[in-house]
Amino acid sequence: MVLAVDIGNSNICIGGLTGAEHCSIQFTMRMVTRPRCTADEYAAEMKFLLRRLQVDPAACEGVIVCSVVPQLTEVLAAACKRLTGQEPLIVSCGLDTGLSFQVDEPAKVGRDRIADAAAAAAHYPLPCMTVDLGTATTYNVISAQRAFLGGFIVPGVQTSLRAISAGTAQLPPIAPEPPEHLIGANTVAALNNGAMFGTAAQLDGLADRVETELGQPLTVVATGGLAPYIMPCCKRKVIYDADLLFKGLALIWEKNKQ
Repeated sequence: MVLAVDIGNSNICIGGLTGAEHCSIQFTMRMVTRPRCTADEYAAEMKFLLRRLQVDPAACEGVIVCSVVPQLTEVLAAACKRLTGQEPLIVSCGLDTGLSFQVDEPAKVGRDRIADAAAAAAHYPLPCMTVDLGTATTYNVISAQRAFLGGFIVPGVQTSLRAISAGTAQLPPIAPEPPEHLIGANTVAALNNGAMFGTAAQLDGLADRVETELGQPLTVVATGGLAPYIMPCCKRKVIYDADLLFKGLALIWEKNKQ
């Protein structure tokens, strides 16, 4: 088993990758991202969570770490090494990802975006656009020649809802839900539907424009917890892949494990 660690701005997602080419996900678990935590504290929390799942960290054959929080990359890598005894492989554009990078500064591309794009290039028809609905909503465009062309980054759905609630006197904080109707008949529904259908319209619009620019049919793959809420609001076909990032980490591990 390979331990895959995805360090995000809000949560740290951990998966156990097993099977042929480590493409099967044995388990997943989450920890809250806490920038002030030490390697010892994270190691203790991970050990506790793994014990509950009856997973022996010493049995791991390797660790791969994907991080968009630079100050925590080495902290989590150190925590994983203490747990497993393995030196973690840290995702970067310098690894073999199966992609070429046609962007201005490849080293500054988010590691989660690299993993998503690598998985999409390996598992879906190209050209492809991935949409990861997290703290930020990130769009990646991969050409038919497996080139990472760049994409778009916008505030995430929950980030936007928190911002509008904090910046106004009469708009309450809400948790996004699948909308029942298009037009919101009250304040809460108006906020919720604006976020859901607004994100869907943005996705549709960007996909149409990318498709026009590339001059080829575009595959769209969505991931992230809110994706199942957004997809029914979209006009175009969107494929949902909850494990897109972990699939990318499995692929990168296989290509670079030596």
